[in-house]
Amino acid sequence: MESQDVECCYPSHNTSCTKDVRSGSEYIFMYVIFLSLSALTVFLNLLVIISVSHFKQLHTPTNMLVLSLAVADMIVGLFAMPVEGIRLIETCWYFGEIFCSIFPLVVTTVVSGSLGNLIFISIDRYIAVSDPLLYSTKVTIKRVIICISVIWLYSLIYSVAVLSNHMFYPETRNTCYGECLFVSNFTWAIVDLILSLISPCSIVISLYLRIYCVAKYQAQVINSSFSVIILPNVASH
Repeated sequence: MESQDVECCYPSHNTSCTKDVRSGSEYIFMYVIFLSLSALTVFLNLLVIISVSHFKQLHTPTNMLVLSLAVADMIVGLFAMPVEGIRLIETCWYFGEIFCSIFPLVVTTVVSGSLGNLIFISIDRYIAVSDPLLYSTKVTIKRVIICISVIWLYSLIYSVAVLSNHMFYPETRNTCYGECLFVSNFTWAIVDLILSLISPCSIVISLYLRIYCVAKYQAQVINSSFSVIILPNVASH
């Protein structure tokens, strides 16, 4: 009869979950990859945050949205990626019950906030291209800050609604000690798929397609204007 080594997440706990057994080189390689990705994400977004915050010339409506997006992405690199990396590598949850209830809320809020910022950035670019003369009156820093506040408030409310069972019913979060599960019913899964992925992607793609069409039309108008100016000059010579 073959014996197989089995490690427990919490050896002193009777209902502990088991964990995958990895070699030392596997652990080192995986931790280096996750640490590098996390550090790179934090560093790049921190550069954006410092640049936009420090230089007054960069205090524009568009850059306010970029700043909000950078904050969301930095939280992902600083908070979500390390925790999720440890869980994937160790195949155990070592952060406790309270953090298990909070972690998905933070991740969902940040991801929703990122998508919201991307949508408003695409709206901002569409207005800038389609109506450049009135852009400065339509899009102001004050209005953008209000939009950013709405994005984050909506993201938080939406995340609480989606994760209400996970947060307020601890029995749904694990089947053994050292596990953190997120269980969602089919209806909420479909709603979340539509609101968090399909709708934002559709809006962003459609807006950038319209930007392309407007830019192409404007280029054709400019080219035709040059042709009208150049042809009479050629004829006179």
